Amino acid sequence: MRRFTFLSSLTLAVLVLGACSGTEESVATTAVPTSLVTTTTAAQATTSTKLTTTTAPLLSVMVTGDVDPELDAALGDLYSYWLDPRNPTPDAPAGLIAFLATLPAPAANITYTSTVRTLGDGGDTIAVIHVDETVWFGLKVDGSWRIVGGQPAGQVPWLGDSPRLVLVLGSDARVGQNQLRFRADSIHVIGLVPEQQTGAILGIPRDTYVTTSEGDFKFTNLMAGRGPEIMLETATDLTGLPLEGYIVTGFKGYTALLTQLGGLSINLPTSMRSGNNWSNFPAGQQQLNPTRALQLARIRKGLPGGDFARSLNQGRIMQAAMDMIQPMGIDSLPLMVDLLLQNAWTDLTTEDLLTLAAAAYLTPSQALVNQVVPGTVGRAGSASVVFLDPEAADIFADLADGTLGNS
Repeated sequence: MRRFTFLSSLTLAVLVLGACSGTEESVATTAVPTSLVTTTTAAQATTSTKLTTTTAPLLSVMVTGDVDPELDAALGDLYSYWLDPRNPTPDAPAGLIAFLATLPAPAANITYTSTVRTLGDGGDTIAVIHVDETVWFGLKVDGSWRIVGGQPAGQVPWLGDSPRLVLVLGSDARVGQNQLRFRADSIHVIGLVPEQQTGAILGIPRDTYVTTSEGDFKFTNLMAGRGPEIMLETATDLTGLPLEGYIVTGFKGYTALLTQLGGLSINLPTSMRSGNNWSNFPAGQQQLNPTRALQLARIRKGLPGGDFARSLNQGRIMQAAMDMIQPMGIDSLPLMVDLLLQNAWTDLTTEDLLTLAAAAYLTPSQALVNQVVPGTVGRAGSASVVFLDPEAADIFADLADGTLGNS
């Protein structure tokens, strides 16, 4: 057994040495006959495929109009991007551009007509623009036109991000008094949902007791000596709603606007006592001159419900004014916006005011729910005030979508 191990070890050592060192002994090498060696080379066929990419030509829209080349260009930019998004993004609200992306592409050639008006004495210029059955609203600032909203044919309108929520204030200032620094006789939050053509008018009793950054007040007294900005701040805090801004008018502005409209045509559901030396108001359809229309907006002592009924009446007057203006047609919008700015004050931009007014034009007045926040009359010290009822919070929350009665 030991011999086998020795021989095995000797054999392994010889193999290792044979692999690692040369030897002087001649080694017989048997060559493989060349006739038995066959080398096969596989020929590879290489096919080169050249991909050709064809880029479709950029599409654009030809515009023919009746105003000025700047408006032609603004419409052309909007329509060209709508037709082919490879075009430069137009100067328009992001929401409008996103809205157009959901619609069928327009025609490659358009012709438009427009009604244009410069606001005030050298202010911004606004326009209502018609392309067949489509209507657009344009704004010119510093020489450049911008399409800010519209309603394509057969589609819902886009008139700003919904809902639109603004504070509307009626100042108690008489002629000659500062209408922005007097009491607020009328306080309403207006909601509009343009794409649904619906909305709401929510009255807040003027004697509502509110806590503000200036202390505790009747809401009506807060504007006196302070202005509408704190009214907007307080209304935003009270309602929890993202109000865009305010619009304020006074006795002078109210009567001036109604004079331009030729008075107020209104249908009262019941007869109403004035509660003072003014004539009472019968039920039914009636035409009121501006003075009588102002009296209707102010009466409260003869009404069951007092301030609550007055606030509801003021909402009715807004609806009646809408009923008078809407039949004048959308092309009267620039004139109406100009008249509003001559007789009211607002912190809204011209763009926001234009699209808000357009939304009001396109919304039937009866689609607006007219409601007043409920409350209870009480006292704060010696003052008679209104404490809003607990359900007021639910009503404000309901208005967050721009309408009422959907919660």
